[in-house]
Amino acid sequence: MGGPTAATAGGTETTHFPGLDSLRFYAAFCVLIGHIPLNQQSRGLPDPHSGAIFFRGAPAVSFFFTLSGFLITWLLLREIRKTGGVRVRSFYLRRICRIWPLYFLIVFFGLAFYNVLLPRLGIAYPVEYGIPFALLLYTFLLPNLMNSLYTVGGILNPLWSIGVEEQFYLAWAPTVKRFHRALPRICWGILAVSLTVFCLSSLGFFGRAAMQKFTGQLEVHFMAAGALAAWALFHHRERLLALPVFAHRAVQVLLAALLLDYYFTTFIRWGWFGTEIVQLVLYTWLIVNVAANPQNVLPVENRVTDYLGTISYGFYMVHMIAVYATSYAFLRWRWWEGGSLAVYVLAYYGLAIGLTVALASASYFLFEKPFLRLKDRRFTVVASAPGAG
Repeated sequence: MGGPTAATAGGTETTHFPGLDSLRFYAAFCVLIGHIPLNQQSRGLPDPHSGAIFFRGAPAVSFFFTLSGFLITWLLLREIRKTGGVRVRSFYLRRICRIWPLYFLIVFFGLAFYNVLLPRLGIAYPVEYGIPFALLLYTFLLPNLMNSLYTVGGILNPLWSIGVEEQFYLAWAPTVKRFHRALPRICWGILAVSLTVFCLSSLGFFGRAAMQKFTGQLEVHFMAAGALAAWALFHHRERLLALPVFAHRAVQVLLAALLLDYYFTTFIRWGWFGTEIVQLVLYTWLIVNVAANPQNVLPVENRVTDYLGTISYGFYMVHMIAVYATSYAFLRWRWWEGGSLAVYVLAYYGLAIGLTVALASASYFLFEKPFLRLKDRRFTVVASAPGAG
């Protein structure tokens, strides 16, 4: 695979990193796979699962953070090179067009589902919050605080990561605009502070469970790591790609094996702190290697996963609706009872994945696409791949 390609059309410079859409899908898929057994357990369905892959939903979100930090920072650096600065207002409007429509659609649907639909169907689900307070937190992009205070339900739960990203990017564009020459020091500073907060939270320093959960989710060190990788690639491409982790195929295979071990076998026990460091290192390496290294040996990209990566935002946001629907179908029609466990597993996962892809495709083409066209026409200076956040 080659490095990023660039083209100009209609006055907008376009950057595309081959392979990153596929990586985005793999991360979204890990989130889905991680949530399926949890829902099966809560609904009293068989949950025959083994292997680390079923417990890698949260690490996959950390990968999303790293990838997002890389892409957003790369685009801001390209904008500075092209225009001499950053149009902060346009940056915010791009984020609004890309993120907010589906975010608020899921907010309204989720609140209606748990507070209106389930009670009318006679399905008991504990709701601990008041609607006005919930709307206040979601409107001000604080779903991570909402998740820390209350049990919000599977449909609303994924929104916490959107909140963390939006809170970070609220300050990131002005920071890059004003201090882009000092960006490496800023990234290292953010990484150090955020990692320290994460460690303190993991050690129970913040006391109350809600505060520990809130601080533990503020993993902006992954976004800082992605931003640092973007800066290094942007300003020192040849030196960066000459490092053994990119230039030597045997080293690439070793690092890929470590990543696969973490996600599938956990033969190596890193501990909670070591795991966080390993993720920081391997995620940034993987993104740069797949995006820009002409000697990359990892076959991650194909037409199917590239498409699924394009719709991965919707995939991530709607997957629990598909999982709920699948569980309902299996509880309603119990054809699988007394039959082959393998058939049950294949049918359940096949239906959940198929429904997620269908819903995400509908979301992308029927709901998200008009806002994306508006973003591209009105507010984009340097565009990325179609699925970029």
